Amino acid sequence: MSGFSHGSSMTPSHATARIGLLMMIAGSAVDSTSGLFTRIIGADGFTLTAGRGFFAFLMVLAILFWRDGLRTFSSLMSVGLTGLILIGCNAMGMMFNIVSLSYTGVANFFMIFATAPFAAAVAARLVLGERLDVATLLAAIAGFIGIAVMMLTGAKGGALIGDLLAVACVLSFSLIVLLVRRAPKLDILPVSCLTVLTSGFIGLPFADFSVLDGRGWSLMALFGMVQLAIGNLLIFYAMQRIPAAQSGLLGILNAAFAPLWVFAFLGEVPTANVLLGGAIILGSSLLHVIWTMTRPHPIAA
Repeated sequence: MSGFSHGSSMTPSHATARIGLLMMIAGSAVDSTSGLFTRIIGADGFTLTAGRGFFAFLMVLAILFWRDGLRTFSSLMSVGLTGLILIGCNAMGMMFNIVSLSYTGVANFFMIFATAPFAAAVAARLVLGERLDVATLLAAIAGFIGIAVMMLTGAKGGALIGDLLAVACVLSFSLIVLLVRRAPKLDILPVSCLTVLTSGFIGLPFADFSVLDGRGWSLMALFGMVQLAIGNLLIFYAMQRIPAAQSGLLGILNAAFAPLWVFAFLGEVPTANVLLGGAIILGSSLLHVIWTMTRPHPIAA
């Protein structure tokens, strides 16, 4: 597995970066189905969080056991303090994600989440002292303006709490990026296994599984094992293979895929304010990614 070298920039080979980009595209296509699953299962956010987390745990645990065999328990116990903080932060972000989607539109959530890489860049500048170039700062400002435009719809339509929870996901993602950059050689698989299990326990006290029938349980299993487990593993491994500057692709791809899923299966159409705010966010994000990939040294992190 490729990884970041602590305290220095990462320069992946072109082949590694190409594989990473393909994994990011595939991971985003899978991960972005969370809005669709939330809509078609129809349970409340905490029930979805708990059920999805436990099914995802079964999938990731099986993958971990296939990799480590009898050393699986030792792998789970060796995540360390940074791993534990990452698990807690990521599990809370997973809960914010699903509960947010229960209150606001799919397009709202994913277009707000498209600002996450830029929020992470600002946080890295403030906390780690990493250089923040003008282009990234301008993209972050444009993204925050787009969020403000989109929230006008939430404030009028009663979905403001969902948009605010989406912003909480952005902040959670920023903290996750900081932790990963401080511990670049952290073993992602056991961390992911414990993360999804923790997310299940967070939602469990407020869950009501009596609302699920046979179809609901089948969809919940797919939600956890495919969307959460496979989608997140693909994204985490992609992030270890592509330059940090290209991490903005995650938000762009998710924001592009997610509304297409719900439109294709449910016919959900975003409002005018969401389209305007989303255009500002996605436009600035896309311009930033193009800029970073066409610089003289595009694979420098």
